[in-house]
Amino acid sequence: MTELLHDYYKNLQCRDFDVIPSEETRQLMKSKQMMWRMAGNKLVVLIKVVNSGPDKDKPAAGIDPTDKFLFYLQLNKPQFNIVTNVDTDKLGEGKRYYFTNLHQNDIDGGMCLTKKIKAVAGPASYFPGDFTADGTGTVFECIKSTNETNNPPVAAFWHDRGKQQYVSGEDMTVPKTRIETYKVSVPAKKFDIRVYGFNILTKQYDLSIPIKNNLVTTDTNTEFVQAQLPELLPGRYKLKINTDEFDVFIDDSVVYNNVFGVMEIFAHLPGGPGFGLLDTDGTVKDKPAGGVASWLRYKIRFANRLAYWKYNTPRHGVTGITHATSLFSFDPTPAAPGDKEFFTSGKPIPLFEKPWEFKVNVQSLSNDEDPLAPNPDPNVPAMLSRTFPQKDYYCTINLNY
Repeated sequence: MTELLHDYYKNLQCRDFDVIPSEETRQLMKSKQMMWRMAGNKLVVLIKVVNSGPDKDKPAAGIDPTDKFLFYLQLNKPQFNIVTNVDTDKLGEGKRYYFTNLHQNDIDGGMCLTKKIKAVAGPASYFPGDFTADGTGTVFECIKSTNETNNPPVAAFWHDRGKQQYVSGEDMTVPKTRIETYKVSVPAKKFDIRVYGFNILTKQYDLSIPIKNNLVTTDTNTEFVQAQLPELLPGRYKLKINTDEFDVFIDDSVVYNNVFGVMEIFAHLPGGPGFGLLDTDGTVKDKPAGGVASWLRYKIRFANRLAYWKYNTPRHGVTGITHATSLFSFDPTPAAPGDKEFFTSGKPIPLFEKPWEFKVNVQSLSNDEDPLAPNPDPNVPAMLSRTFPQKDYYCTINLNY
């Protein structure tokens, strides 16, 4: 089972995706007597097992250590990109998310398919939305551009996310088609092309894969070379062209079908506790214990977007906007005494499905209770905007005061 989680939703369940197997994985699962389905925010995979005897609870058709299962995450709710900490610039550039059990990320106690968010040693530059962590595993999100001189937990620059691992920019890769042009560092007339897949023995991408078109020649020196790799199955590879190395995910379907991300699950990892598919005795992990069903449970968790909230006051009747516990404050513009054009939060506010409660103080009311300020609606076009070069996000909400 793989569970998709999202901090935006009250119940954490992210149902914004369809998760479907690649064609090669469909055929592999059929041969292994496996079935899959989406159940809410969960990808559930079932496998036929032996019912009795010494091989009880072992896969009926077996699982080979070289088996690999590839799934596509197809986004079906556009508002996801508004309420989620995702880099829309990189998505626009063609990058996509890559998740795998090879990361073996269990920093937060779960089995995360995302790369580990760890503390950065030495010089570093951070921009709003970037993640880092401290030595205890607490994750922080940058809310103001800075460098290593303002490492966490300086509150003016960082939002404390707690001890949770999230999808981050480190999980992104550039998918390529089987026929693709690459730029090398040294122009040449002759190009030696080599491809390496994942080696389950060395745990590295050093398994040489034979390809037919392994030599390309040109009449003049050039830094661009077209690699034709029709024999490759969808997956991650290391591509070496002369002395240049490229870490690539090759899959025509990801490129042409605008897939949001992929999930690649490898079967070779050791059995027992952890990220392997089977237990130490070769049985499946998904079996009842004490009458209660247990599951091999991977997870992918998305962080909700942080954004400044800007309340426009077209009638100039608002004197202030407050939060009951003063967790957030709103600065008026203009700051000088007089009518206010708008109020902006002093720091970015997390977007949640469950509304925040901010009180609007106005000059005159028909009753004694100040009204509540509405929350930003992610379904409203142009609700979210951004400033450059800081990449600060703003939610603009109009008040009737």
